[in-house]
Amino acid sequence: MSKTSYLSSSLMKIYLTNRGHTQTELNHLNDSELFELYKEESLEYLHLFQLELDEQIGNTIKNRPKNYNSPSKLKTKIEKIGKNISKVYDMIDEYIDDYTYEEFLEIFRSYLRIPAVKIQKILKVKYRQLQEVWLEKLKVRFSSLPDEERIQLMDYYEKNRDNIQKLKQIYHLSEDENYIKNIQQISEFKLDIMESFMPELMEENYKAYYDETPEKINLVQEVLTLTHSYPRSFLKELSMSKLVFLKNEIIEQDKREIADKKLFNKHTKALEEALNSPNDTDFSRAALDAITELDSDILHRVVNYLTNKNKAFLNKFNTAIKGYQNILKTKFI
Repeated sequence: MSKTSYLSSSLMKIYLTNRGHTQTELNHLNDSELFELYKEESLEYLHLFQLELDEQIGNTIKNRPKNYNSPSKLKTKIEKIGKNISKVYDMIDEYIDDYTYEEFLEIFRSYLRIPAVKIQKILKVKYRQLQEVWLEKLKVRFSSLPDEERIQLMDYYEKNRDNIQKLKQIYHLSEDENYIKNIQQISEFKLDIMESFMPELMEENYKAYYDETPEKINLVQEVLTLTHSYPRSFLKELSMSKLVFLKNEIIEQDKREIADKKLFNKHTKALEEALNSPNDTDFSRAALDAITELDSDILHRVVNYLTNKNKAFLNKFNTAIKGYQNILKTKFI
């Protein structure tokens, strides 16, 4: 299936016409050229839309109206709280739009008759509560987004939960149905572009989504079952293709180890029996079989093992293979 088969030429032309291209210009393009232009315009639109959203959020934060009380009034208001913890929480709710975490901390330390350690704990508890409320609401409001986009978006906000001002502004923006519609529109459009034009980058762009798919979870578990060499956290960071490669490598390594063990046992047994045979020809034949069938690593292991068991073995083995030293890349000492 060609790339252009994802979308009809007529649909691409409608989109490009809406983006300012003339029908005459588009009619001179073949399918491949039309596709490349559509792809270029689509990706540019995604980029500009994201910049616009970021700017909107930034301006909302930057231009939020301050409601600072004069220092004397604020001091009086805080001092009236005394040691009433519930009123401290109420005050944070009241002025959350006006002060940052650090500003609250400095103000409360200056005016509250409460130990600094306790003030820090109060702020952490309150901000943690707000974070959970906002994030939970965002999950609900973004529920109409495609799973790939919704999970990736929420993962971003979860990881940046300590950016209180940005999280709060996103929360307030999401109260607007038009904002949600815009997010949904661009999310669906972006997903369609990724699936159509860059399927090989889907997992990279939607990592949080793919990390929770049954396929990824099963792959991680399969590797953990095969080996204890890697922690789960490391495996979760790998792409699915790398996990499949790693799993196959481990399986192949296990097969090689089993085969090597069989060869090791076969030749140590044959050489040991031939060593005790009264017929020197038996030992020469066993030695020749060993250097013919074994690679240098296993051969060294066999020789070292038998030498440690019987000091006479090494001299007899070297004598037996003397005529074949030219085909060996190593010597046994």
